[in-house]
Parts: sequence; C-alpha cells; structure tokens
Amino acid sequence: MHILSGLDNLFLSQDKANQHMHVAGLGIYDQSTAKGGSVRFKSILEFFTSHLNDLPIFRRRLVHPPLGIDRPYWVEIDDLDVEYHVRHLGLPHPGDWRQLMIQIARIHSRPLDKTKPLWEAYIIEGLDNIPNIKEGSFALYIKCHHAMVDGQMGAQVLQAFHSLTADFEPTMI
Repeated sequence: MHILSGLDNLFLSQDKANQHMHVAGLGIYDQSTAKGGSVRFKSILEFFTSHLNDLPIFRRRLVHPPLGIDRPYWVEIDDLDVEYHVRHLGLPHPGDWRQLMIQIARIHSRPLDKTKPLWEAYIIEGLDNIPNIKEGSFALYIKCHHAMVDGQMGAQVLQAFHSLTADFEPTMI
C-alpha cells in the first residue's frame, strides 16, 4: 500500500469531465531495425507482460478509503489484464500525419478508467504516408494519470521501455 502524496492527490482531485489530468508520450518506431525486421503486436503484449514485475507502478490501482476519511492509496494487483491496457489500432489509408494527430487527440480526450491501473498504451500502425517516416513504422502512444507519473518517473518509464540496441533489458523502477 502506497498513500498518495498531497500533490498526487491534488492531481487526482483536479480530474474533471472536460479536463483529464493525464500525461502522455508519443514515439514512432521503424520496425525494420528490430531483430527479424518486424515487430508483431503479440510480441509487444509479451514484452509488456514479461516486464510488468519490473515496473510496479503499472501494476497499481487506486483505492479510496471509506467516507473519504483519508487520501487514496495505491495497491498492487496480481491479475492485470495487459490486453485491456495495451491496445492495437490502425490508421485508415493514406495514413498521414493529420490522421495520426486526430487519432491521438481522440485517445487523449478520453478519461482513464479509475477502477484499473491508470495507464493505457496504444500501438498505432498504418503510418505509411508521413514524410521522413519509413513505411511500415508504428507509433507507441502511452498515457498515464499525473497522480501516477510525475516528470522524474516519466523519464524513468521512458528509459525502461527503450534501448539503443535490439538486445533489450529494462531498467528497474
């Protein structure tokens, strides 16, 4: 059990129907640089599944004390549904920058489900008509509630998910 800090509780309390307090990041990846020259969605799901124990923040959900007598707190869960949190989308043809940004705006405008860990990741394919982006590339868009991730933790999460080589070992958070 991890009690929310005062600042994290403030981020949570500032969530409104028209103002969501989540933060996000977008990366575009050339899958031809991966081992074998491609990345399958099933492999991405396996990656997230195998590394969730290394990223405990992604296995926590909020619990609100009865009658609001104290700040909410995080509890670790064992039955995380990775396929709920990691989603797979494809842009329609022609797969241009405008379509990607419209899709990202739609995703970002939706609130996170507060009964589950407060993060979602989207693998977006079909980026085939974006200047300077290699055909077959995909995007990873990840959003987390600000109560879960601050700037420093966000940098650690990005570091844990990335490597400069195809041989990848995550950094513990």
